[in-house]
Amino acid sequence: MAKAISYKHSFKPKKKRPGIHSKSKQSQLKSSKNYIKKYNGQGR
Repeated sequence: MAKAISYKHSFKPKKKRPGIHSKSKQSQLKSSKNYIKKYNGQGR
């Protein structure tokens, strides 16, 4: 008989940063200093 594999996956709690609205250092707003183009390839 095969051994049963038992493991417990622990989920990381969601990070809350009060006062900070953005969760990343990127922005879709072209005038923003953190602006990053969606696709950085040719012709897209």
